[in-house]
Amino acid sequence: MNINQVYKNNSIIEQYLSSNDKTASKKTLAFQYFNNDLKAFDEYIKNNLYSNNPSLNIKLPKAQLEFSF
Repeated sequence: MNINQVYKNNSIIEQYLSSNDKTASKKTLAFQYFNNDLKAFDEYIKNNLYSNNPSLNIKLPKAQLEFSF
């Protein structure tokens, strides 16, 4: 991956996060970078935005605690 690709990837995420109207921004960015494929854009955001943030990796409990009264 070269520097231009890294900057382009960060630019996509920055543009999406800084927008006020996420729906319109999503459509515009999907058109610009993903040949108008909204599913590809959603997958890109899911893989590059949320998976890199360790605070968003929520671990589910293995079992529910039950109390007997």
